[in-house]
Amino acid sequence: MDALRKVYHYAQPNLTLISWLGMAGFPLYYVVWEYLFPQQYENLALRLLCSGLFALVLLREKLPSQLQRYNPVIYQIAITTGLPFFFFYMLLMNDWAYVWVMSYMSATFLHILLVHMTRVVFAQAIVAISCAFFFAWIAKGHPTEILIEWPNVPIFLFVYVFGNFCYSRNQDEHESRASLAKTFGAGIAHEMRNPLSCLCTSIDVIQSTLPQAEKRGQKGYYLSEEDVSMMKEVSAEAMKIIQSGNETIDLLLTSIDESRVSRSTFKRYSAQSVVSDAIESFSYKGEVDKRIISLDVHENFPFIGSDTLLKYVMYNLFKNAFHHRKAEPLKIDVSLFCDEQGHHIEVKDNGNGISRETLKHIYEDFYTTGKKGSYGLGLPFCRRVMRSFGGEIQCHSALGEGTTFTLSFPPRYSEKGRKIVHEITSIKSTLTISDRAKISARTWLHAAKFGFKPQIISIKETVQRQEHEFEYDLIAIDLASKDLTKDKLASLQSRLSFTEARVIYIYDTEANQHLDQLISNRICLSLFESEYNAYDRFEALLLDPDFSTQPPVEVKGQSPEKRKVLLVDDNLSLRKLTKILLEKLGFEVIERDNGQQALEALDKQMIDVVLMDIEMPIMGGIEATQRIRQSNQPYSQVPIIAHTGDSSRGTLEKIELSGMTDYIVKPADVNRLVEKLNVAS
Repeated sequence: MDALRKVYHYAQPNLTLISWLGMAGFPLYYVVWEYLFPQQYENLALRLLCSGLFALVLLREKLPSQLQRYNPVIYQIAITTGLPFFFFYMLLMNDWAYVWVMSYMSATFLHILLVHMTRVVFAQAIVAISCAFFFAWIAKGHPTEILIEWPNVPIFLFVYVFGNFCYSRNQDEHESRASLAKTFGAGIAHEMRNPLSCLCTSIDVIQSTLPQAEKRGQKGYYLSEEDVSMMKEVSAEAMKIIQSGNETIDLLLTSIDESRVSRSTFKRYSAQSVVSDAIESFSYKGEVDKRIISLDVHENFPFIGSDTLLKYVMYNLFKNAFHHRKAEPLKIDVSLFCDEQGHHIEVKDNGNGISRETLKHIYEDFYTTGKKGSYGLGLPFCRRVMRSFGGEIQCHSALGEGTTFTLSFPPRYSEKGRKIVHEITSIKSTLTISDRAKISARTWLHAAKFGFKPQIISIKETVQRQEHEFEYDLIAIDLASKDLTKDKLASLQSRLSFTEARVIYIYDTEANQHLDQLISNRICLSLFESEYNAYDRFEALLLDPDFSTQPPVEVKGQSPEKRKVLLVDDNLSLRKLTKILLEKLGFEVIERDNGQQALEALDKQMIDVVLMDIEMPIMGGIEATQRIRQSNQPYSQVPIIAHTGDSSRGTLEKIELSGMTDYIVKPADVNRLVEKLNVAS
């Protein structure tokens, strides 16, 4: 019964299609073989029986509840009767006619596809063929001769045996990959429990430190300087833990195609910065363990890759060193250096070491030394990561003498380094908005060097574009374009409010009158025209997440008056914490549970900006925004920022179409949140 249920669940995505084909196909082909291309034998009653069985499968969810429990059995009866039994019976009754030989072979392939378990396929085939022989023998008047054409038997056996063999191999491979994913997921889940536990402990510490109210109505409480200092320290540690948890989630979501890690999101990072962060944020079991790892930077170097993935590699090497420590005090030395072969990170420990035989297998999936808590996936994944960086991981060890792992990176200007840069930049998308021929020419020169296909449009063309048509990696706006007026620049910047692209402004002295209108410090980068021509600068724009230059003018300060924020979210805890944070930063905050309450609040008081959740009971953020925009009230144009945890393309399209001004993804960095609110209001 378990096998039948497994087959049924496997077929569920296609059950409706299969049912319709079976229910309609059997009567339809009666007309074909009886009238269009008449055959020796036809049986309408048998066809209607098969059609009825598939109708039961089609109506499986409408059957009485006491019958629905037998849906797997009904499906097996329909498949067995409608495929091997029907087609073999018709083959026998038509005296092995060519049409029915081919039909039975087609039915066999379909049978194997629909019932993926080999033992079930053979069991059904044996039962069906035996019954077909029996009923054909009765229908033909009990003939004494055997109803078999032996030359066709080896062909049918070949189809059954090798068809099942190949299909079962595919199934085994699929289940193996599914098992790998489940095991890797289990490892990630295990890694997530540590930061969550630390976070819970941090909250407990803060709660235990807060003074308890001894009398009702007491308005003030005493908190010592030591307690305040400790709470700040615990809060800072909690924020690091949250960041570590987010990085683990990012790792889980990283695009991995079989044995290759996707390079589509790679950027240029400082090795020292990432390694230092990994040492600082590693989940140590105690304060003593924090002093075990030392860092010696002989020479820092940049690398092209993912900071999250490199930190994962470092975490894995640290974890292995702690896992295989000896009785004597553990020591882990991390060093960064460069030589003629490239750039290197060396992680050396004085642990138990690895035997020569074990060293041969450490990069094989699922290979472990037998210690509890090891999945045998860490080092194989580390090797895939390093090879995606264009480098390699090597291990030197001897039993009882410690272990040294060396992570090697290609030099920036080596052939391999240039190849990786070209691969990444070639998939970048850029938009240049300019009316000047020399800017277009320079853009094409950059494109030729970095391998991408640029898009260049005029100022007039930008007016015709919607917000969702500005999804690029880099957008360059030529402030010296003759058609770029202040109004058009303001309109363009409004259209760019949804993009996550890095926006740069190309300007010269006569364009400086526009600079005081630039949206400051979010994703903007001001460059002089001469600097825009520098290839290193352009490569940095595409690959360096922290690359910036100082704008030539100061941004106008914000108004000292308090701005009123309408905070709409059904999550009480998140709403309260966000309110506390915004009030400390100088905003006046009004809370509401859902979109309906937000509309009522807007009717009663002036609001400067709305921070709106998307998924809420009664009325969600999308519907509330549409009602606000369609109203004839003074608040119809109030800035609305979506505060959502879903950054999928579908959700972002809904946000844009609803009329929202901007969006920010949870959990939001406080500086980014305040910046969004300042710009919107």
